[in-house]
Amino acid sequence: MLDGSKIDDIKEISKYGKAKGFLVAKRYNLPTYSNFFILENEEDIKLLLGKFKNQNDFCMRSDTLVGNIPIDIAGKNGNRESIFEYMENIKRREKELGVSGVAIIYWNDGKFCHSYETEGCFYLDYRTNKELNIDCVGKGWDGSSLSHGTACHETYVIPWEDILFFDDNNRGKYRKQIISESAYSELRRARIKDLNEKFGLSIEECESIIPSKYTGIKNEYFRQIINQIILPMYDSKDLQKYYSEYIPIAQIENGKVVVPEVILPERLRIREKGGNFEER
Repeated sequence: MLDGSKIDDIKEISKYGKAKGFLVAKRYNLPTYSNFFILENEEDIKLLLGKFKNQNDFCMRSDTLVGNIPIDIAGKNGNRESIFEYMENIKRREKELGVSGVAIIYWNDGKFCHSYETEGCFYLDYRTNKELNIDCVGKGWDGSSLSHGTACHETYVIPWEDILFFDDNNRGKYRKQIISESAYSELRRARIKDLNEKFGLSIEECESIIPSKYTGIKNEYFRQIINQIILPMYDSKDLQKYYSEYIPIAQIENGKVVVPEVILPERLRIREKGGNFEER
């Protein structure tokens, strides 16, 4: 078991894509989880559960070594028992794909927010000295929708020289696309079906979670994103020295920004945007 807080484990941890992205978020003091652990097998799970005997709320994600194809087991929240089931799913995919996978178990001071409880999620795509592209989804969606290209509600493009002057009040100036009402309705139906099947929520519960109309993301959340992520990452000169592109992922959990990771080029996927937008 690798521990994100142990200096001696950092070299091994940095060989994993998502885990490395978490370390970058920590390095730049972005608001993220308290710590994380990389588990390879059931013995590691038992060690972790022994370490946190009174904890019954865990956030789980799958990961592979940088350069390998992803295991593609969706992240989820779970309890002490479901960690074993999650590891079984990773081992099954290992055999199918012929790659080694691990589970990242995040530690936080308090409970984790379910993916459908977020108030919005952001992909902040920095093209060094060129522009900042922002893709976002609203309440009830999570970052996997953006990474898999299944949903995007708004897109912004801010020229590099304007990043310092971008704020929650003038963001409309930089908005390039916003989803149409009809396209949002289609995505909402798909999201409700997905939540019903994956999480066992009733259709009525899903409909109460996902807004019937897309009204945008609140200015107060954009303000947090700008102050806590956009400006610090704009000033990250040493990161820009080595990378021409990097993408902090941000989500609003319980009214606060959380950055699970900063995606670096070796883990970037090519995503094609759909045609579900209106030009603005």
